[in-house]
Amino acid sequence: MLLSIITINYNNLEGLKKTLESVLSQKFHDFEWIVIDGGSTDGSKELLESNNSYISYWVSEQDCGIYHAMNKGIALAKGEFCQFLNSGDYYIEADTLTKVFASTELADVNYGDQWCASNGKVVEKRTYPDKMSLSYLLKAPLGHQASFFRTSIIKEHLYREKYTISADRAFFLELYVHGHRFQHIKMPVVYFDTEGIGSNVKTLEERRRQFHSIKREFFSDQVVEDIEQLMTEADNYQFVCRVAPLRWTYRLFRKIQQLRDKWKTP
Repeated sequence: MLLSIITINYNNLEGLKKTLESVLSQKFHDFEWIVIDGGSTDGSKELLESNNSYISYWVSEQDCGIYHAMNKGIALAKGEFCQFLNSGDYYIEADTLTKVFASTELADVNYGDQWCASNGKVVEKRTYPDKMSLSYLLKAPLGHQASFFRTSIIKEHLYREKYTISADRAFFLELYVHGHRFQHIKMPVVYFDTEGIGSNVKTLEERRRQFHSIKREFFSDQVVEDIEQLMTEADNYQFVCRVAPLRWTYRLFRKIQQLRDKWKTP
């Protein structure tokens, strides 16, 4: 089996309906679908029961949060790759998975682009760099809904459940630091539901606090400070290059410095 689609849900019946419809509409069929429901009371359990024949495995029981539910899904996964398509998220097209797995040279982490949707409308189109870097992972999150992970690897690197909102950032960072290969899928894969807790403006400060702790779990304070300083310098340079007056001023001073260095040469 090529793919394990893992969906977690808690009291998001309408979102689960969207995800169900999207999964069942895929022209690609070499997958299992695992649904981990946190003991919903809004009719989600009944929806799963009525679609039991389409779901490889599902459970509805109390869990310890988002990432605990994801880890439960990983433990059950039998596919070569895993994808976390949570309730409310859905594929861009019916042939999305066919296109993703048309390549025979997939990496350990294959990250696609994603469109962010709210109330059925696209509010942002997120595209990611072709070459992944540490500086990018320290600056911005990747969309794990649009990513496909080699199952044998993530079974060894589970989500860190203590980070209740930002464990996906620790997850990507851990995989990168351990030398696993990242590859960009140059196409939008999913519509990501921005109504979830991980995108809520009310959780922004907590997400920042958690990511501050994540960085220092992987690197010393000094290393983090050095990396952030380098990132700031790179951002400032890019800003200067974008603004014409600053760009010409920078080039003038650089030329003057080159001439001064030349004159100093014996």
